[in-house]
Order: sequence, then structure tokens, then C-alpha cells
Amino acid sequence: MPTSKQEAHSIVEILDEYLDEGQARELTARLEQEIGQKTDNDSLKVSLEMLKALYSKGPRKIDALKKCLLYLTILFHAFVIIVHIAAFFILPFYYPLYVWMPLNSFILTVTFTREICPLTRLENKLRTSLGMSRIGGFLGHYFIKPIKRWPT
Repeated sequence: MPTSKQEAHSIVEILDEYLDEGQARELTARLEQEIGQKTDNDSLKVSLEMLKALYSKGPRKIDALKKCLLYLTILFHAFVIIVHIAAFFILPFYYPLYVWMPLNSFILTVTFTREICPLTRLENKLRTSLGMSRIGGFLGHYFIKPIKRWPT
């Protein structure tokens, strides 16, 4: 016979097949509030309280930390790109040709090659650990796609 913990885990798995965690949390809380608190059936009341308790926990702290780290990675990546763009246009005015030309060539190579950037790899790792979809490239995902979707 399965234990109550195994049964609860099975219920959560079934709910997760049809609803995401937020929807399941909302559904179980609403069932307990609108039906469980108003019924005279003690068995139903206890069952709905237990169902609500399966999803009553808030988001795990580790997920909140990962999400914060993801946003910091995105901000840092945007900062690096802005610095590269600024350096590309500023370097020719402050340094001799033999200094700024290789640096600008490096910036162009890093920016426009199909190699996956280490920061993009880190972001994809964080995104997948949070259940989010991976991105192909930072510039494409955060700059080009939104511009393409822009209403005309």
C-alpha cells in the first residue's frame, strides 16, 4: 500500500500534467476556500485542506535565488555589449591604429560569430534549471526578436 506521502506526490504529478504550479496553487486554494470552508462534510473538508496544503508552500528560496542570478546575468551581459559598442566607436579617437584595429576586430568577431558566448551558456543553464526555454543568442533574443514583433 502506498504511503500518504506517495499518494500526495501522485496527486501533485497528475495536477502538474494539466496545470502549471501557479494554476494548481490557485485551484486548490479556491476549492478549499469556496467549498471546503462551507461544507458540513468533514471528510471533504479535510481532503480539500490537504489538497491545498500540497501547493501552499510559496516558491522555493533556491528558485528565487536562481531567478535573481538569471536577471543579474542578463544585466551584466547587456552591460558588456554596451561597453563593446562604445569601445568600438571610441577607441579610434584615443589610440593609434595598431592598438584600436585589433581590438575592434576582436569586438566584431566576438559579437557576430555563431560561437555561443559563455554568458549565453550560463543564462541557458539558469533558464533550464528554472524550467524556462533556452535562447539561441543574447542579441537575437533580447533585441532582434522584439524589434521584429514590433507592431507596424
